[in-house]
Amino acid sequence: MFVNYVADDERSSPINYAAARLVLAVWLVWKTVWYDWPRHVSVPFRAMAGESYAWALPVGAPWLLTVEQWLLVGLLLLFAVGYRTRATGFASAALLAHLGVVRATLNNSGETKSLFLGSFVLLFFALYADDDALSVDGLRRTADWSIETLVERLKSDAGGRYRLRGLTYSLLLLAVLFFSTAVSKVVAGDGLGFVAPDNLTRLVLVRSYVYPWYDAQLLLVEYPVLGTLGGVGTLVVEMGLLVAVLLGITVTPVVFGLATFTLSNVVLLGIFFVDNLFLLALFTAFDRVHARLALDRDLDLVFDERCRFCVRALYPFKLVDVAGSVTFYSQSDVPARYGDREDVDFGTAMYVFDDGTAHEGYDAFRELCRQYRTFLPLVGVMGLPPVRAVGRRIYRYVAANRSRHFTCDPDSAG
Repeated sequence: MFVNYVADDERSSPINYAAARLVLAVWLVWKTVWYDWPRHVSVPFRAMAGESYAWALPVGAPWLLTVEQWLLVGLLLLFAVGYRTRATGFASAALLAHLGVVRATLNNSGETKSLFLGSFVLLFFALYADDDALSVDGLRRTADWSIETLVERLKSDAGGRYRLRGLTYSLLLLAVLFFSTAVSKVVAGDGLGFVAPDNLTRLVLVRSYVYPWYDAQLLLVEYPVLGTLGGVGTLVVEMGLLVAVLLGITVTPVVFGLATFTLSNVVLLGIFFVDNLFLLALFTAFDRVHARLALDRDLDLVFDERCRFCVRALYPFKLVDVAGSVTFYSQSDVPARYGDREDVDFGTAMYVFDDGTAHEGYDAFRELCRQYRTFLPLVGVMGLPPVRAVGRRIYRYVAANRSRHFTCDPDSAG
């Protein structure tokens, strides 16, 4: 369910990198738009945080924080689709770090510290941007490949190997931070005071009066042994992530334990700190989930190997074909069972064959998307009559004019 990238930083598909990048961007956009940043300037920060943060606040121009906020949101949206990942990642990390310092002038809790952690993860993704194949940048890089290389990759049965080093170092950083948090609890509690029966129950009582939630958490007061078990469990899962990472074993049980710990804080203490859930979600085995969502069918696709534009447009489908359920054929090696059919014309469009049923052009693209339930929302939109009518017309125009606008003849291909 979750991947230990420190033990193995390679996968047979780049889907995990793309999905983690999207989760990271969505989480940080949510964190950015949630706060009223100019409010930090109006508060007498020196009385709360000291002179050390004075440099971070544009006291004479609080509107600059609003500009910075929406600039960061724009950069994160570009980062989400993988456009200029190195530049958008570094720039986003810098802006997020500054806003984190601004936030620290009023609040130095875990919510603020998570901004700095997000900044580090952005840096890792930016440093290893070349590992991100399933992105706008990844598609742009294929422009430097020969058309023969592209065709060979489409038709190859051997799965590639993709390094995901941004996730490797992010996991190691998160594991070290959880471990240090557990150590600080032991040190602050004078040894094992953190797991003492009255420690958690005392916290529950205080939180139940200051931040009323509901009566279920008061069971810990009646059964102190539950408090001890909760304290021990917290230390085990927080220290266990680093242990599992370094030993190269599965991290799934520990990640589930950390997620349970986060949710228990909501239930028992009314602490709505869910940033950990987003961070842990980065290491989900999205490729396995994606493969399980594939329809139980095999597709054959016939494309024009002379058209660079056509081949590049199909390459992302090869990357997401984790289950290996799509077989790519060029027009030069199309099987006789398709080449002898009178109801198809490979010179005008690409075709997808589903158990003998032919889907042409735009509808072939829709069938490729429908192969995976992951793309069901997109498939639904593509199937709407107005969208389908426009899509078919655009496809026919591109197919009819590709020799004028793209490399689509044997003499110029390469």
